[in-house]
Amino acid sequence: MESNRRVFLKSLAVLPLPASLIGRGEEGVVTIFKNDKIELEKIGNVEIKKPKDIQSSPFGIGCETLDRKLWEPKEVYPWMDDLSVKWARLQTGWNRVEAVKNKYEWKWLDESVDGLIQRGFQPFFNVGYGNLHYTESERGSHPMLTQEAKDGWVRFVKALAKRYKGKVQYFEIWNEPNLKGFWRPGEVDASLYVDLVKLTGPIIRKNCPDARLIGGVTSRIPFTFIKAMFEAGLGNEIDIFSFHPYGTVPESYTDRIKALKTFITKYNPKLKLWQGENGFASDPNSTGFAGEGPYTENIQAKIMLRRLLTDCSLGIDMTLWFLIIDLHDYPKGSGKINYKGILRAKPTISPKVAFKALQYLGSLIHGDVNVHNSIIQVIDGKGVLGEKEYVAYGNGVGKTLQSVSSTTLNTTNGLVLAFWSTEKAADNYEDRKAHIILWDWEGSGFEDPVLIDPLKGEIFALKEHEKVYDNDKHRLSHEAQLLRNLPLRDYPLLIMEKKEVV
Repeated sequence: MESNRRVFLKSLAVLPLPASLIGRGEEGVVTIFKNDKIELEKIGNVEIKKPKDIQSSPFGIGCETLDRKLWEPKEVYPWMDDLSVKWARLQTGWNRVEAVKNKYEWKWLDESVDGLIQRGFQPFFNVGYGNLHYTESERGSHPMLTQEAKDGWVRFVKALAKRYKGKVQYFEIWNEPNLKGFWRPGEVDASLYVDLVKLTGPIIRKNCPDARLIGGVTSRIPFTFIKAMFEAGLGNEIDIFSFHPYGTVPESYTDRIKALKTFITKYNPKLKLWQGENGFASDPNSTGFAGEGPYTENIQAKIMLRRLLTDCSLGIDMTLWFLIIDLHDYPKGSGKINYKGILRAKPTISPKVAFKALQYLGSLIHGDVNVHNSIIQVIDGKGVLGEKEYVAYGNGVGKTLQSVSSTTLNTTNGLVLAFWSTEKAADNYEDRKAHIILWDWEGSGFEDPVLIDPLKGEIFALKEHEKVYDNDKHRLSHEAQLLRNLPLRDYPLLIMEKKEVV
C-alpha cells in the first residue's frame, strides 16, 4: 500500500471567498488553499431533474399562505417545473373556502392542488385556521369553543376530504398549536388540541379511506407540550408526528430529534416522523422566525442544505423547507416581508441561491432514501493518512475532528456520503482540509468516487482514495476506504459514484 503519498486534488472555491484565498492555476482550476494546496478538477455539472422524473423524494417545499392570497400559483408554479422535490404543503383555508356562510368556493384550492399534481408533486394539506363566521379571527382561531363552530368545522372537513379523495392522501391537522398566535383564544392547551384531532381525524378517514393523518405540528420540540399531547391520546389518532425545528444551527436539534423519535414510538411503534416546516431568511428584518444573522442568500442556502441532510441522517421520512417565495405584506396589512422564500417576489420573480441548491440536492438524492450502515471518521487533513493511521483509527485511538457532521445514504443514485462543518454558516467561511475513513458495514464503499458541491451544482474528480486491508486470511474484503485531502466546508459536500452523476 502506498502510505504517505501526496496527490493534489483539484477543486473550485465557493463564492464569495477572500481574495487572499483564491489563486489561478491551469485553465479551469481554482486553488482554494494558499498553504494547504487542494485543487479539484471540475469534470461536470449536476443534471437537473424535473419532479416528474423523480419517483419519490424525502424533500418538500412549503406552498403555504395561498389561503390569504399572498402569492399567485400561476406566477410561481412555472418555476416549480424544475424544482427537484416531490412534496408540497398547502393550507386549506377554511375562511377562504367558506367566505359566504354555508357556501364553499373551491376553485382556488382546486387550481393549487391540480397545478402541483400536473407538475409531478405530491401535495399534502395543512387543515387549519378559523373562519370569521364561526371564530373570532381567521388565522389561529380554533373551532373548539362553541357547538356552532365545531359543526361548521365538521362540515368543512367532510367536504374537503370527499372532494380531494384520490388527489391528496396526507392531512396535517392544525399548525403549531403550542404557540398562542396559532391557538386562540386563551392559553395553549395540549389536551384540547388532541380533542380537535379526535374530532377531525375520523371524518377524514371515513371520507378518504386511504388518508394518512399528521399531528403534533409543533413549533420546535417542546417536550412538556408533546408529552401532554401523547398522554391525552394523540398517538392513537395519527400516523405521522410533525415538528418545526427553526434555528440558526440545524445540528443543534439532533439530540432532541433522536429523543423525540424514541419517545413517540413508545406510544405508537408505527408512528413516522416528519420535519414539516423549517426556514431561514435571506435578508435582514424578516417577519416570522428570525434566528441569528447575518442574513444572505448563501447563508440561507447553506442552512437549508444542512437542515435537509441532517434530517435524512436521522431517518426522517420527509423534510420540508419553508417556503417557495418571499411573502410581501406578511402578516396582511403590516407592510412587512418574510424573506424565507427560495424565490424572490419583487421586483420580478427570480431564484435565490437556495432555489438552485435545492434543485441540485433533489436531483442527486431521491428515491427511497434511507440511512446506509457505516462508520465515518473525519480527521484533520494537515497530517498523513496511511496504513499506520488506518490501524490507529480502526483501534479507536485516533482523534476525529470536532464540530463535524457526516452521513451515508442509500438513494436511487446509489451510495451518498455527505460531510460538513457544523460551525455557524458564514458568507466567507475558510475551508479546512480533511481526510475521511469510511467503514462500510453494508456495502463495499466507492469504486470511482467524485466530489459534488450541491451549492453550485459542480462535480469534481477525486483521485486520491484507496481501500485498505488487514493482512489477515480471515478478512477477505477491504476493511476501510481512505479519502484524502478533501475540503471541509460549512455546508455539505457529497461523495458519489462517478457513473451515477457524470
